[in-house]
Amino acid sequence: MEDPRFKSFRYGLAVLFMRHPNLRPYAPSAHWWIDEIADYGDAVRFRDKLRAAGGNKVLLEEYERRCRELEIEMQSYFFAGNDRS
Repeated sequence: MEDPRFKSFRYGLAVLFMRHPNLRPYAPSAHWWIDEIADYGDAVRFRDKLRAAGGNKVLLEEYERRCRELEIEMQSYFFAGNDRS
């Protein structure tokens, strides 16, 4: 059976690369941020569930904001970890 944390990592990485294709060349370095990418995957899944349910708008807005923050954080990790200057 696959580790649930690894599923979250794979999901988060897939969503991140779909939303930010410019990060795809840096995929080999993703293993450095497994926990952070998994957290992003979990946040995206929960946000999407909130959207589908159409329920608590305040909580949805909070998760929308958190997902954007995590995306910015992930981008900074990828770019900093792959500085080619």
